[in-house]
Amino acid sequence: MSRLPDRFDLWVRQARVCSDPVRQADYVLGALAALPYWHLLNIGTREQPQPADGEVEGARYLLVFSNAAHVEELTAGTEGAPPPISMPTIKAFPWTLDRPGIAGLLVNPGEDAVLVPRDHVAHFHQEWLARQASLPSGFWIPNMTSEEEDFWQQHGL
Repeated sequence: MSRLPDRFDLWVRQARVCSDPVRQADYVLGALAALPYWHLLNIGTREQPQPADGEVEGARYLLVFSNAAHVEELTAGTEGAPPPISMPTIKAFPWTLDRPGIAGLLVNPGEDAVLVPRDHVAHFHQEWLARQASLPSGFWIPNMTSEEEDFWQQHGL
């Protein structure tokens, strides 16, 4: 049964329009960074989960899904399949880079699959961390009076 594409699938299709492979990887990694969780196919057990990887041209790629429904579609009909592994995006990037023998990510295996090499993931993650560190903290309240603004400035906020 075909399904309607979700926002991530549409971002991947938009990335395919770009002819530069580095730019395509940035599009896909940006879309992954916008997700709250990455979902991984679990080939272990419920008690001892183990993420699946796949081989493409002799290299091992971690199977990453943009949503748990994609994993369930892949395992549909498999008796006693363990639940997918869901990992917060903020932890998924460094965790992926710490996995030995992984050449990159295979995102949403199937007709809209995308391969992202490990060095692109590492570069994107470093830039992401650098941007996070440079963002100003605090907040701005619109329509403050000058007295309210002075109060917040005096208290270092």
